[in-house]
Amino acid sequence: MGMDYFSARAAELRAFLESRLPVYGQEFAFLKPWGRDLPERLLPFASGGKLIRGGLVALGQELAGGRPGEQALIVGAAMELLQSAFLIHDDIMDRDRLRRGMPAVFWQYREAANARSLADADHYGESMGICAGDCAFFLALRLLLSTDLPAGLAAYCCREAYAVGLAQMQDVEYGAFPDIPDEAEILTLYTWKAGRYSFSLPLAAGAMLAGAGCDLVANLERLGESLGVAFQMRDDELGLFGTET
Repeated sequence: MGMDYFSARAAELRAFLESRLPVYGQEFAFLKPWGRDLPERLLPFASGGKLIRGGLVALGQELAGGRPGEQALIVGAAMELLQSAFLIHDDIMDRDRLRRGMPAVFWQYREAANARSLADADHYGESMGICAGDCAFFLALRLLLSTDLPAGLAAYCCREAYAVGLAQMQDVEYGAFPDIPDEAEILTLYTWKAGRYSFSLPLAAGAMLAGAGCDLVANLERLGESLGVAFQMRDDELGLFGTET
């Protein structure tokens, strides 16, 4: 199994998002123009990456002996919308104007306000970006609740997302004050800010879809934590020494 597996899962997830997000745009089209505007902006943002988290849901289900189907797509798409929400807010906090080679969502709104000669376009863009991220969180939750999930799976997803928020607060704290965290604190931050929700959560969620027992779920969580810490270390290295494309 290699990247071809994840490429195939990504294509399925993109098709699913392309079919589902416009439905939300139609549902709230009466809230002009944002009812249609937000899903249209979220679609390229959510589907523009490798969609690894969504693919890990399918992989977790297969590792537990299941066969990925509609539920894996729903949960996988929810993982990607959750990721989008975090990234939209993260770009505001980090003041990053670009994401995946495109303008960050808050920067798109900021530039639209500039085009209309708004005096405080910066505040407008950040405010709209916060709203967009909030909406993406609830779209992810709505997807999760749209299907008959195994008991506890939706709550598990919400618990992990909550922990990411707390870890992000810790990251902001580390960046704002001169105290240098020790190695254990950094590893804890990596685990809860990236490792668990990026790898442990989708792997475990997929296994739960297949009816996996607690031991397998716990093993996949531990595997995800190790993968996530390695990923975050590499991501930070690229952030320090790489270039934005």
